[in-house]
Amino acid sequence: MSENRHTFEMEELISSTGKGDEPLRVLLLANEGYTAGCCADYIRAIRNNSSHEVTVRNPIPTSRLDKLLGRPRVGLKDEQGRDYDVVIIHYSICILIRDYVPRYLRKSLRAFKGIKIQVIQDEYRWVNRMMREMIHLGIDGILSLVDKDKLERVYHLPELKDVLKVSSLAGYVSNEWVGLDAPPTASRSKHLIYRGNHLPYWLGHAAREKTTLTERCLENLDGRDLVIDLSSDPKDRIYGEDWLGFMQSGKAVVGLEGGASIFDFDESAEKEVSKFLSENPEATYEQVHDRFLSPVEGNVDYRMITPRSFESIATKTVQVGYEGEYSGILRAREHYIPLKRDFSNANEVCGLLKDDEYLQKMADHAYRDVIASGKFGEERLGLGIDSMIEYLVNMKKDSFHRSD
Repeated sequence: MSENRHTFEMEELISSTGKGDEPLRVLLLANEGYTAGCCADYIRAIRNNSSHEVTVRNPIPTSRLDKLLGRPRVGLKDEQGRDYDVVIIHYSICILIRDYVPRYLRKSLRAFKGIKIQVIQDEYRWVNRMMREMIHLGIDGILSLVDKDKLERVYHLPELKDVLKVSSLAGYVSNEWVGLDAPPTASRSKHLIYRGNHLPYWLGHAAREKTTLTERCLENLDGRDLVIDLSSDPKDRIYGEDWLGFMQSGKAVVGLEGGASIFDFDESAEKEVSKFLSENPEATYEQVHDRFLSPVEGNVDYRMITPRSFESIATKTVQVGYEGEYSGILRAREHYIPLKRDFSNANEVCGLLKDDEYLQKMADHAYRDVIASGKFGEERLGLGIDSMIEYLVNMKKDSFHRSD
């Protein structure tokens, strides 16, 4: 059991919670049309692997007319007119955005007497406002990416003291990724691939690494007789079925931990940085960080393995990444090729990228440990959700008996 009351790692909660007596009616508020494929995978994992009767509904208006007319409305009753027992709000539905949670639904959620669970990611932004909104809606449980020992520090408001807080992974291994017909390393045309993103300065050093990774790799690895396809340009983004083909075109892919190294609790960092950059658009990250961000750098260490790592391993594409914890799942030189942040081992990395036999052995080893083992399969997410529901059912029973 957790040393902190109502605070668990997901696997800890699964092992300490029994199974409910009967299936409950669960409404999962989620946007299955979200651009990122890992988001849809996460939603399907809950729907397909929970032992409860899960219905997925999207409260976001799908057209301008829907928005103007306020439809389609999502109620908290099923098609037979029965009340749902549980409502889960997925991270694709931001409770702070009124287009996502219209006023009528916000009112219904607040009045709902069943169990309410918030699945949240990218927790470094709007922290205080998110906490206040969860309190207003009466959220009973939070499924988070924050490490267990930091959950109480992040969700620190007194009204959240008795809320169940569970630390989990950002994504799980989709069943669709298991047993993929991955081409052998030797047949792949590119040595190293990557698609990155530009992230705002106010997320700190961890996010900055992701922003500069493409540029730094090109500076240090280009011209070494390697076929490289790296880009962080938005026009080069790849989605859907094309993404799988891209992953299988590379012998290796650049990878690193997800997350940020600054939690902007009161949004002051974002506001100050945005204002300064609007007046000084040529300011460098280092200048901005020294002036505004250094006092809060590292206030919460928020780094984790991402679904991209699981996708890489499932396609048997070796990862080349900065050394890190990777949620305790990946080990350097066993599951990925470590890259020094100063690129001092660039010659070694380039040599390994040309060694097809070495890469194939690493890809196969990582696949056995991470994918074939089933330790991180989507079923774990279904079990975790069920364990949260059962824990909260028991909490409500205990509360009822104490007040009786």
